[in-house]
Amino acid sequence: MEQFNARRFWLRWVGANALAEMIGLGVAGLVGVQVFATTPATLGQALLSVAPAILAGAFEGLVVGWAQWSVLRRPLPGVRARSWIGATVLGALVAWCLGMLPSTLMSLTPQPAAAQAGPSPFEGPLVYPLAMGMGAVLGLVLGLPQWRVLRRWTPRGWRWIAANSAAWALGMPVIFLVAGGVPPSLPVAAIVAIVLATLALAGAVVGAVHGVVLVKMLRERMSL
Repeated sequence: MEQFNARRFWLRWVGANALAEMIGLGVAGLVGVQVFATTPATLGQALLSVAPAILAGAFEGLVVGWAQWSVLRRPLPGVRARSWIGATVLGALVAWCLGMLPSTLMSLTPQPAAAQAGPSPFEGPLVYPLAMGMGAVLGLVLGLPQWRVLRRWTPRGWRWIAANSAAWALGMPVIFLVAGGVPPSLPVAAIVAIVLATLALAGAVVGAVHGVVLVKMLRERMSL
């Protein structure tokens, strides 16, 4: 096995996460926009309407899992692609199910006209603390299945769960920042470019944070 270069690994890890989230979240977000464009009348219709969004979340997990494994396999050749990618897809599926649940239930509840004409859910002073809290919870969900794979190869693997929670607590507000600040009057191409750049930035933030923890875990493993 080639000598472990922590800086090179971290940079490759950040880049892989940035590219994967740009692609994965970009596709999932596009599907989500189409889902929110319809208002289901029954619970059955609501479940059917969010199914494509959840499947798009699984696609995100597939893309992110493959990108992460392509970097992780160098210092940890024993980690199989099927195990890591499968764990990532599972975490993404559960996270998307939890993330879609509140909006799905709200869509079934009649809203007063004043509420319908109110501010966007991406606006207001509490949006960023709420985004951080949402990211922290979903990060736990995303990190747990991966931890079950990683714990076989690194000491104190539970740190990976905490690292994912912290990473997404910082990455999620980046997404919300742009989601509520892009003028709809911009050309479609400009909006798409801004959204993709934002998703890449969010992925880079997430990768930078849990990448630091992963580097420490790998160093400790190699010092044993």
